[in-house]
Amino acid sequence: MKVLVVYDSVSEAKVTKKVAEAVVESLKAKGHTVDSFFVEEAGKAKVQDYDCLIVGAPTMAWRPSKRMKGYLAGLKGGSFSGKKAASFDTQMKSSFSGDATKRMDKTLQSLGFAVQSPSLLAYVVSENKVYKLKDGELERAKAWAGDLAGKLN
Repeated sequence: MKVLVVYDSVSEAKVTKKVAEAVVESLKAKGHTVDSFFVEEAGKAKVQDYDCLIVGAPTMAWRPSKRMKGYLAGLKGGSFSGKKAASFDTQMKSSFSGDATKRMDKTLQSLGFAVQSPSLLAYVVSENKVYKLKDGELERAKAWAGDLAGKLN
């Protein structure tokens, strides 16, 4: 299956990019063909050429990043019926941080995508005002992508 991963990453530590890379690695290990793009370069890929779209963004004020919202809005009017999709985000583990994946999944569904898996929420911590993934989050991302890979066949 041909998979497109589009992600945004805003922190200096690029934690969402690291999660995207782990997802790509796991999907490739399961035999899928995967292309991955930073959201600002995603216009190079034509979504219709893929069987599945996976989007990932940091949660910012209960929503995906502004760039990811713009990317998804740019897909409106496309024909995605029969295409599969999934989403992930990075966020602080707090009842106040919100969940960007809910909005991304809702948008994907409204575009005609069939969301294949519960979203991955990858947790970050701030140490001395520097964000990093909590211990074990990359392994969780790989496991999530491995499970998703089985649903894509």
